[in-house]
Amino acid sequence: MDNTKPKKPLYRRILKWSGITLLIIIILLIAAPFIFKDKIVAIVKEQANKNLNAKVDFGDFDLSLITSFPDFRFKIKNVSVIGIDEFKNDTLAFISEIKTDINIKSVISGDKYQINSVVIDHARILGMVLKNGKANWDIAKPSADTATTASEPSKFSMDLKELKIKQAYIVYDDQKGGMYAKLEDFNYDMNGDFTQDNFVLNNLLEIAKTTFKMGGASYLSEVKTRLKADVDMDMVKKKYVFKENEFSLNDLTLDFDGFIEMPDTNIQMDIKFKTKQADFKSILSLIPAVFSKDFKGLKASGKLALDGFAKGTYNASSLPAFAVNLGIENGMFKYPSLPKSVNNVHVDLKINNPTGVLDATTIDVNKFHLEMAGNPIDLVAHVKTPISDPGLHAEVKGIIDLGSVKEFIPLEKGDNLNGTIKSDVKIAGHMSALTKKEYDKFNASGALEIDKMDYKSATLPYDILLDVMKLNFTNQYVELATLNAKLGKSDIQANGKIENFMQYLFKNELIKGAFNLNSNLMDLNELMSSSKTPSAASTPSASPTGTGSGVMAVPANIDFTLDTKIAKVLYTNLVLENMVGNIIVRNQKVDMTNLRMNVMGGDLIMNGYYETTNLKKPTTSLSLKVDNFDIQNTFKSFNTVQKLAPVGQYAMGKFSATLENFKTSLNEKMEPDLTSIKAMGLFKTAMVTVGGFPPFEKLGEALKMDQLKKMDVSNLNLNYEITDGRVKMAPFETKINNIPTTISGSTGFDQSIDYKWKMAIPKSMFGGAASSALDGLMKQANSAAGTNLSVGDKINVTALFGGTVMKPVIKTGLKDDMKNTVATVTTQAVNAGIDKANAEAQKILEDAKAQCEKQKAEARANADKQKAEGYASADQLVEQADNPIAKMAAKKAAEVAKKKVDEKVQSIINDADARCQKSLEEAKARADAKAAESKK
Repeated sequence: MDNTKPKKPLYRRILKWSGITLLIIIILLIAAPFIFKDKIVAIVKEQANKNLNAKVDFGDFDLSLITSFPDFRFKIKNVSVIGIDEFKNDTLAFISEIKTDINIKSVISGDKYQINSVVIDHARILGMVLKNGKANWDIAKPSADTATTASEPSKFSMDLKELKIKQAYIVYDDQKGGMYAKLEDFNYDMNGDFTQDNFVLNNLLEIAKTTFKMGGASYLSEVKTRLKADVDMDMVKKKYVFKENEFSLNDLTLDFDGFIEMPDTNIQMDIKFKTKQADFKSILSLIPAVFSKDFKGLKASGKLALDGFAKGTYNASSLPAFAVNLGIENGMFKYPSLPKSVNNVHVDLKINNPTGVLDATTIDVNKFHLEMAGNPIDLVAHVKTPISDPGLHAEVKGIIDLGSVKEFIPLEKGDNLNGTIKSDVKIAGHMSALTKKEYDKFNASGALEIDKMDYKSATLPYDILLDVMKLNFTNQYVELATLNAKLGKSDIQANGKIENFMQYLFKNELIKGAFNLNSNLMDLNELMSSSKTPSAASTPSASPTGTGSGVMAVPANIDFTLDTKIAKVLYTNLVLENMVGNIIVRNQKVDMTNLRMNVMGGDLIMNGYYETTNLKKPTTSLSLKVDNFDIQNTFKSFNTVQKLAPVGQYAMGKFSATLENFKTSLNEKMEPDLTSIKAMGLFKTAMVTVGGFPPFEKLGEALKMDQLKKMDVSNLNLNYEITDGRVKMAPFETKINNIPTTISGSTGFDQSIDYKWKMAIPKSMFGGAASSALDGLMKQANSAAGTNLSVGDKINVTALFGGTVMKPVIKTGLKDDMKNTVATVTTQAVNAGIDKANAEAQKILEDAKAQCEKQKAEARANADKQKAEGYASADQLVEQADNPIAKMAAKKAAEVAKKKVDEKVQSIINDADARCQKSLEEAKARADAKAAESKK
């Protein structure tokens, strides 16, 4: 019997292994993303950190294979690139999601990661160029070794077949070049096979709103933009040929063709364009006021011709030749709902550059004429050599009845416009004539007048009334003959003259002016508000205590001097009155010289400046002199004062002060950088009352003296210094509740305090417990010293303040201060006793000396008398002798007698000296005993 098991049919084995294989593939499809996810993420982070000078971060990420097989689909959400250094905290890019398809084979091999598709969704991009030329996108790290860089190629390669950008928001802000662009709802779709040498690249670009400004002029405002371009790509020759291409701006569509070839840094091009339509209405769509008001129902007629070209080489030193021609004949438009129209529009504009050298450009407005509700405007202008020496010949003449504007252009609901603008100005000459002050070679004449202009808008928080403004044009300057205007409640009267106006207009050079500015009321609160009915979220706070709405930039190319006289200025909760002074706007700086005003019931004199050479970090420097300011109003009105002097919240009274050399930088909210402040000054007040201030409350508790919880500070005169984030005060003397006090210390902007008070407090102010303790200590001292002393009227107390304003820590050492007081009194009493004993001992000695001298003087007088009498008796014996022998005997007897007299006199004196010496020794013994007794 054959026990061998029958073999399974072949198809069953095939199905089995096919099933196993399929299962393995499915498992791999599911598992592969998890296997390679960390590897790819690590590579992305490594490459970003390695190559970029920026902070790169991203949120959740996902890797899948099933939906994109045979590619990996890698998604990253919330990608952000934030600048550093000058662009710190500026977001270069934020992208909600980036989706890329990566070739699976390249991931497995680990050599190069081949990217086939990129989709960028909801990107917000800011491209910025500072005035110094630094661009925020220049974040690639420079290589220290070119050879090393060449030997370490990127781990990514682009073999794109698809690139999509969805709903992007892009801003380009070139502060150096004076160029600004904003692209809203930017969508771009590109398809092509970059793996081929020759292929067609399909491009579709759509932008819902395009805004473009340059040199302060707005060229496009929220224009709908569309570009459809199919390009023949020759990747070997790097030549790209345009075919069947359209470029649209609102309703104006341009056809263009030609090519661009980029074999090296010299880019060759030959591109032509022309309007697809020939009707006048299409170009009207570029005018915001026309396009936004029921444009589809607009009736228009007239012919349009617009064409141009760019041909030649573009590189770092040259441009291609170019030309633009615009012609309009018999243009007219009218809204069906309005009674009047704009008629007889004729334009002949030619911009030509035959060589590519910018200075060879000519601009010829041979004709510009239109009639708005019957009001004609004519303009003729010719410009040549615009770079080296702009030559201009222009004439503009016209009358605009502003009241008729609403009859041919629909205004917004609530808007109204009235008044008249008249212009008749002629200009001819080269800029060099003005620069050289050769005014006879430059002709300017005529005037621009605005009369009774009244503008009201539902979106503007105030009405604008320009009662009269007149500008007179002369060869040398433009005269502001008169300006009388009212902006809401604010009125302005001004006159003056403007120099360098033409250079400013055509070459963006410095414009100079000197003006007299007068006003009865300037309501800055109204002028700075954003709308008539602002929401809480949209209202900018421009108050000193507010956050502000942004940096107020000072223009770089103006040099204005303003002699200002304003009766009243309203600024937040401040009322500034009688403002008089000189203001100079120059070099991106506003200088104030002796700007005087009355504010908060006192007087203020201000000198200093505000400058914005760095818009990220404007600076200000001020010197102030204030007199008779109210403390409470000052504290409530100024955020900086709240940081510098928190005690002001609890103080009542008037003060005078100086603030000298106050220098600080400001942030983008116009708030000072407190840590950078350096200043000094003087603070004076005759009397100020402080109640409820936490440190004083704590001091009163520590000393058990409720009267110190509310303090009357008199004759305060202190010098202060602001540095290192603190207000520092050198020791100064004052009286607090009539207590002589010496104070020194500082307050930090972080509200920390560090003070030392030395107070001479009357004993009568202490409570019963403190007085009893002090009497007990004095009794102990008297008992130990054998004295009967008592404490004086005042107790010296030292108080140390620490912690913060709201959580103060007070150390008084009151018990030690009392002991020191008792010791001081005792020591003073002992010293006084010793001094008295010493004085008495000294008096004993001095009395003994005086008595001694008296006795010696009497003895000497007696000795002198006896000597005189003895000598007289001896001499008489000689005189009575009557013969020579007798005289000789008498002389000898007289000499003997005199010798005895001298011996007697000397004995008298010696006896007196001996008695005196004995008396002095006895006196000294008594004095020494007295002093010794006092020391015991």
